[in-house]
Amino acid sequence: MRYNFPKSWAEIRLDLITKNIETIKSHYPRKKMLAVVKCDAYGHGAVQVARHIEEDIDWFGLATVDEGIELRMAGIKKPILIFAVPTADTAAAYVTHNLTATVSNKVHFSILMDGTSYHINFDTGMNRLGFKPEEATEVRTLAVANQRLICSGVYSHYATADDPGSEFVFEQQDRFKDLSKYFSEVPLMHMSNTGAVTHYPDLNHFDMIRCGLNLYGYCAGEVQVDRYEPVLEWKTNLVQVRPIKKGEVVSYGSSWSAPEDGYIGTIEVGYGDGLPRALTNNLDVLIEGERFPLVGNVTMDYVMVYLRNKRFKPDTEVMLLGKKGADAAEWAKLAGTNTHEILTNIRASVEGRYLKKD
Repeated sequence: MRYNFPKSWAEIRLDLITKNIETIKSHYPRKKMLAVVKCDAYGHGAVQVARHIEEDIDWFGLATVDEGIELRMAGIKKPILIFAVPTADTAAAYVTHNLTATVSNKVHFSILMDGTSYHINFDTGMNRLGFKPEEATEVRTLAVANQRLICSGVYSHYATADDPGSEFVFEQQDRFKDLSKYFSEVPLMHMSNTGAVTHYPDLNHFDMIRCGLNLYGYCAGEVQVDRYEPVLEWKTNLVQVRPIKKGEVVSYGSSWSAPEDGYIGTIEVGYGDGLPRALTNNLDVLIEGERFPLVGNVTMDYVMVYLRNKRFKPDTEVMLLGKKGADAAEWAKLAGTNTHEILTNIRASVEGRYLKKD
């Protein structure tokens, strides 16, 4: 649905994505880079982001064939790896739209159509998708037997790299390194995600790194670093300001009452737009450089803010999420989730406004 009168908007600084890419490359100048732009580029807009960074990266990574088709229809030319499991229904689309498939099961060799490019996915400890390392000999035999397909890469995924200090990361690396001897002629071996790139510089990062959340300014786990800069700020306006007396309650369930006489501002954003209900009575927003608490249960379409003794005018701008106030990592900690979920839950009702530094 297209919104002609958006209630809130997300300002997305494309130049800061470029800056984050430059930062990553400064640490890994000799590695190819795959930019993960799945789930609408983690809520940042896949088409707009991909168009902006296409010349700076080597590959794109997407969750589904539909996402890949969307980028191709938007004019994106760089190679696109699809992480999804290929099916008989999607097989033709890989060839039609020049998408690279993921082969994670023996049956995929027979499903995919002649001329399809693919990467082999090995499960080195994630236990989600992929061949087990002990199947390497058989998988290689299948790859050689299916010369009608084009094997252009082999990859795996770290399970515990989001934060530093995991020994299991090195166990997985060693398993993948052992696999590489079976596929020495394959041009791309890749395993490192945002966490590995950020927290484990001494790993063998193989031929290519896969960058997702760090493109958008965050680390994947609880430990954040200051070398990435968040690129999205979610803003709205006060739609109404009303006086409230000490002891009066706010919102469904009457979970908050005013400690003193003051003012309540209403914001036309709620969990229907991606503001987690888990942040009820547990988040500050930024108004004219000062933090004010959201109070009362977050509702589907509205949330209230206690303005204390400040009687702001309606239409005053409110920053819900951003580096100057509470960023997505802070939201995630307060809501008991991860930064990925905070960003990808921002709904289409939030208008994207794409900015570049003057």
